[in-house]
Amino acid sequence: MMSAARIKQLKSLHQKKYRRMENQFLLEGNRLIDQALSANAQIIEVWITQKNMDSDFGKNILQKFEEKKIPFSVAPDKIIRQMSDSLNDQGIIALTPIPVYKKYDNPPIRAIYLDGISDPGNMGTILRTAAWFGIKSIFRSPECVDPFNSKVVRSAMGAHFYFSHFDALPEEKILGGYKNAGLEIFGSDMNGSPIQTLKLEALKGWILILGNEAHGIGTLSKSFITTTLSIPGIDGIESLNVSVAGGILLHTLTT
Repeated sequence: MMSAARIKQLKSLHQKKYRRMENQFLLEGNRLIDQALSANAQIIEVWITQKNMDSDFGKNILQKFEEKKIPFSVAPDKIIRQMSDSLNDQGIIALTPIPVYKKYDNPPIRAIYLDGISDPGNMGTILRTAAWFGIKSIFRSPECVDPFNSKVVRSAMGAHFYFSHFDALPEEKILGGYKNAGLEIFGSDMNGSPIQTLKLEALKGWILILGNEAHGIGTLSKSFITTTLSIPGIDGIESLNVSVAGGILLHTLTT
């Protein structure tokens, strides 16, 4: 039986302050934990309900835990609910260290810069989409939502474990590095060049800036943009959600 102190300590990881102190965060849900295992994430410990353990998923994932020598224990539904911050927990929670990423040195050939993304769902969806398109380098402004926020982690569905670079750095350092290297810095705006006109074969390397949901790309980041792109749509619709726009732009830039 888990002690009340241990439950409290694990539950505290839903707060940024304690995640940073412990250098750990929680994974919740069947698919997320399975995806983390597929990405060879380091799992410290797992708690699973008897009901989930007896399911087809449970039998399959327990075999993976045993193969990877990951300690797990059966926990009552009540304990899982106490540890979870989800309204609909799936009866499984894992503890994992925050991954160690490469330090920024030279501009990677393909990257994303998140400029003030504040919504956890948008952040997570962008990360998941970036991983899908093979983007290994994600940089973000210090004003962004914490990427290890529980809602971000659930939305990202294991993407955190696929990145090489994942730093919070100011615009001058990241975008200035791309500018000095003579690489393309893309931004998105309704008045930009249609994405269909982009000549991919001429690109030596690039970084895509995705801006804040309400205010768009900040003034400082805008000053570094070398090419502004637009996504043509039907008149009358104000704009696209940033995560949707990011997906369309990444599809164009990577295919």
